[in-house]
Amino acid sequence: MAEPDRAATLSALPKDPPAGFGRLYYGSEFCFWRMPTARQVLTARAWALGAGWQFTLVTPVVGEDERRRLGSLLAEVLPELSGGDEVVVSDWGALEGIRSQRADLEVVLGRTLSGQKRGPRITGMSLTEEQADYFRRGSWHSRSAVAFLVEQGIRRIEQDNLVQGLAPLPAELRGSLHIPFAMVTSSRNCPFRPDAAGGPCAAPCGEMFTLRASDTDTLLYQDGNTQFLRNDRLPECLADLGIDRIVEHLQMPG
Repeated sequence: MAEPDRAATLSALPKDPPAGFGRLYYGSEFCFWRMPTARQVLTARAWALGAGWQFTLVTPVVGEDERRRLGSLLAEVLPELSGGDEVVVSDWGALEGIRSQRADLEVVLGRTLSGQKRGPRITGMSLTEEQADYFRRGSWHSRSAVAFLVEQGIRRIEQDNLVQGLAPLPAELRGSLHIPFAMVTSSRNCPFRPDAAGGPCAAPCGEMFTLRASDTDTLLYQDGNTQFLRNDRLPECLADLGIDRIVEHLQMPG
């Protein structure tokens, strides 16, 4: 059985590429204000190509004003992408802008759109097997949902490594599994961003802190506007789950 491909998520690019990877995930998955400039994106792509890696641009959740700014970035970047390059969409609003410029480009559905049931409290619930199966599924397991994705030209979805396990994906889809940080919740409200801020956030943006809740022993990690839990244990039989790529976060997601 073939081993899954391995991708690395990096925001700061080291001089020497880490060993064992064949693809770079670069961009901002959850926070628009962390989205790199077009020049930074193209520099990261050149770094990946120099390392012999393929390249995936990750785009965040956006509002209306932010969608226009993201559109400007994509207008500069998309014409330069080719071959095995991909774009991850975390917001349906980004899809039209991508398709209007590059109908041929591989688009991947991001974790924010996976519809997975999140949070560590699920493992403490008393569930029947049918109920447990429900909590292992996301939004894209039904026939109609798969047909919609295929119609949009989307065949790959990004997934979190849920503590309660994963249901196998439909045969038409391929999955990328993110480790070790699994998204729990994300918000447009950020503890680091002043209400009146009009540009990129100042420090301490990017400084992670941890949280504990009284009803779970699981430690939560707050990074910007998003909370994560850490799950280092991979599921067994990844191929049977439809997963053919592991995305390892060598730095915290953002």
